[in-house]
Amino acid sequence: MILKRNSLFVLLISLLFWTCTFISLDAVAEKLVQDKIQYHTNLWSRLQNGFALGLPPDNKIINRIGTSYSQNPESFNRIVANSEPYLFYIVEELERRGMPMEIALIPVIESTYNPLIKSNSQTAGLWQFQPETGRILGLVQNVWHDDRRDIIASTQAALDYLQYLYRKFDNWKLAIAAYNLGEGAVSKALSRNSHKGRPGNFYDLNLPIDAKHYVYKLLAVKDIILNSKKYGVKIRPIANRPYFDQIKIHEPIDISLVTRLANISEVEFNALNPAYNRYVIKVSDAAPRTLLLPKTNKEIFLKNLETYQDPRVSWQIYRVRKSESINEIADRHLTTVKQLKTINGIARHKNVTLGQKILVPHVVVENQADNAARKKKQLQNFQSSVYVVKKGDTLYEIAKRYGTTVDQIKSWNDSEENLSIGQKLVILRG
Repeated sequence: MILKRNSLFVLLISLLFWTCTFISLDAVAEKLVQDKIQYHTNLWSRLQNGFALGLPPDNKIINRIGTSYSQNPESFNRIVANSEPYLFYIVEELERRGMPMEIALIPVIESTYNPLIKSNSQTAGLWQFQPETGRILGLVQNVWHDDRRDIIASTQAALDYLQYLYRKFDNWKLAIAAYNLGEGAVSKALSRNSHKGRPGNFYDLNLPIDAKHYVYKLLAVKDIILNSKKYGVKIRPIANRPYFDQIKIHEPIDISLVTRLANISEVEFNALNPAYNRYVIKVSDAAPRTLLLPKTNKEIFLKNLETYQDPRVSWQIYRVRKSESINEIADRHLTTVKQLKTINGIARHKNVTLGQKILVPHVVVENQADNAARKKKQLQNFQSSVYVVKKGDTLYEIAKRYGTTVDQIKSWNDSEENLSIGQKLVILRG
């Protein structure tokens, strides 16, 4: 009995020791993260500290590519400016995973750090995933959102994929080449070298020129960041602190309401939340959505949302009735066919079907007389003017000038994003 008590005492002391050790280790890890933030005031120096990939034996090709960037320093610094909202998050993730910091430069090559860039090859987002690759990596793509453009989801998927490629090839340059070219092509090139008794490193591998050039471009961008004076480029500093905060959304909400409650512009919202395809953020009980807001606006949004009493969505689910056309539905809800088709992802030449669930505005008018009266009353409350589109105009700039929103201008004019010089836009003002 005495032995058992002594053993129990020893066990308790041991548990206490290890618990304290784990707590202290967590504290040390937290302090290390804070030290990194405090030590590097400029995020680029933190990035440089984590570079791990060597330059090729012959640096001529790196110098040539770097010089091509340096010949247009404004363009390079535009890419740097594009990266500012996202770079801190990516650097944090790379450090957490123990991955080389050069990987943070892949979006420079892929998308110029513009998550909304459009590509002829159907790739999308910062990391430029093909639709099928995105699906394999769990990135949902539907009429409501495309997670290939989601900053958090796409970054996690890209880093997961690159880690998988590194485990397969045991070489970061080969992993990066496979990210661009495909793992099958790199595996075949390695197999060919093995049969011929040749080395299997990146520089000795007979890869397509484009795949090798992809890695060289990455190394050239790294060289510019390390040796900006050599290239005559002055790289704009980026503060070594978080740019955005994440907020879980458990109920549907209009994007226009988010921007209003957070006191940010539509452009700022889209830069951080480029995944959304519609005016509404659709949320299911099983899958809440993550919103990103500038760090300084998170508390403003949460405070305003808490006191907001009106409906959070101006759209509602509507089930199509027997013999009902989309024209009739649009008329009864004081909207246009084009807007209904756009928000519901309905093809231009298709109609709605019996029982189909679609989103419609909350406004409902049951008969034509009420409809006409409602529209007349609406128009009486507004003065209209016509704006002629000039070179360089954007819908956002026009909306800002007239104190309205992009969505409202689209609704008034039944138009899309693309403007043409000389186009006339109707603007209603109260």
